[in-house]
Amino acid sequence: MTGPHGMRSARPQLDELYASGPGGIVSTSHPLATEAGVAALRAGGHAVDAYLAAAAVQAVVEPTMTTIGGRLNVFVYDAATRRSHTVAGPFGRPAAEEGDFDRGALRQGRTVVAPGWVCGAHAAWRRWGRRGWAELFEAAIGHATDGFVVDQLLSNQMFGYRRTIGLHPEGREVWFPGGYPLAVGDTLRQPALAGTLERIAADGPGHMYEGDFARRYVERAHANGGRITLRDMAAHRGAAVTAEVRAVPTASGHELHTGATLLGMALNLAHIGRLADRGRIAKRGESLYLALRIVEECWHAGLDAATASGPAVEKRLVELAAPEHAERLWPEVESGRPRPYNPVPSETNALVVVDADGNVAHGSHSITSVPFGAGLMVDGVIVARPVSLYTHPIDLADTTGALVGGVLGAPPGVGTSVLVTRNGRPVFAAASPSISCFTNLFQNAVNVLEHGMDPLESVHQPLFGAPEEATLKPMVEATMGLDVLAEAERRGARITPVSPWEVEMGSCQAVHWDADGTPHGVADPRRRGRVAALPAPARR
Repeated sequence: MTGPHGMRSARPQLDELYASGPGGIVSTSHPLATEAGVAALRAGGHAVDAYLAAAAVQAVVEPTMTTIGGRLNVFVYDAATRRSHTVAGPFGRPAAEEGDFDRGALRQGRTVVAPGWVCGAHAAWRRWGRRGWAELFEAAIGHATDGFVVDQLLSNQMFGYRRTIGLHPEGREVWFPGGYPLAVGDTLRQPALAGTLERIAADGPGHMYEGDFARRYVERAHANGGRITLRDMAAHRGAAVTAEVRAVPTASGHELHTGATLLGMALNLAHIGRLADRGRIAKRGESLYLALRIVEECWHAGLDAATASGPAVEKRLVELAAPEHAERLWPEVESGRPRPYNPVPSETNALVVVDADGNVAHGSHSITSVPFGAGLMVDGVIVARPVSLYTHPIDLADTTGALVGGVLGAPPGVGTSVLVTRNGRPVFAAASPSISCFTNLFQNAVNVLEHGMDPLESVHQPLFGAPEEATLKPMVEATMGLDVLAEAERRGARITPVSPWEVEMGSCQAVHWDADGTPHGVADPRRRGRVAALPAPARR
């Protein structure tokens, strides 16, 4: 059972982690977001309506992970045509900002960019929405106005960034009510954010990009050294990009509908390397080592692809995801040296929705930076700090002294969600946030597609995650067992053991379809997520 006012349970509850029903499924990282998505489906909404309603609530109740001042991506599978499209609401880099930052600039207004959340949400709603635009924000406005109870996960992250959240008066008003920081059990109210959501609900994207909000946003940035202009904001109103998604065929006979093209490369390597015959990743040191190597090779392949330009990048990613590439690469994966990489923390929310017609919406929305960015807020909205928009060399060396090259941020082809089909019909959909989103998707997909594991069992498996920034050694939950970790290290793996249920392992929100097409949803216990389902709609 969830706690008061939708507070996440202190311990995972089975009835919150698994649900099945042909009338629709919503899996998110917070019970209040899941409730908003279910309400949209119950009212006859499309999967996209439910996705956006849930995402708006997440921007209120999980402010350390996302904000309407961030960006939004959604992938939409149309059950009638069996085709997928994606809508991306990206950040907009100011025309006058070159990104020649020093460390001091990272805490100033120079990192302020035009937000993409609202323009992306509006574009997706115009294409698929069945409910009114304003209806999508009703639950979010209610939770911002009336407040909700701060749980342990939110409190912990606020404490971790306590030096940032109160730098400016707007932050202190929200996060330090009465002069003291919010704690577990306190009620967090955000009246200024509620007001902004009300204006966006009533006026559409115009309020954010050309109205009073845009003016105050630019003024706030300039007061802290920023270079964004009203022209930048207005130009970004129509910046959302809609595109058809080409399904990526895999060696196992599945098709991937995803922006995480390199997941195709990873799953091909797992299939061709016969990981299913070698034992589960969480049970065998050899399998753990090979899984770690697969992720490393995919990451570096993405970095290499990023050196191309324009359409050549996507062309190269498609080549990397081809089964024949995995055939050629497998000997290097199996016998080559580990190749460290440096992911950059990027707070994110992920969710998966299926409606009664079988349409699927999956994806993520994000601040694409550490929580609270540089501590700036405008009309209740946290201003993101997506420094990954600006390319920087990474001059970190591994323990052997070898330079780890790349760019700041994830390479192209590393994404946060996937829909897997077979012969055009969905079999598995999953989304994950966090620095470890790619490793989380990969392990859960291998568990389900290669090992035939039930998704509920899969999300309870110990995981490995992204490398720690300081050491470049991948995090591995110690519940895999010391013998498994020792065997992987004998093969050459470099590991940082961590405690079980580590939130930086990501959080798998997933749906699995059985042979007769019935969907079953799961939520990851690591972030106390919740999944809920609806029964089949009554026949008219």
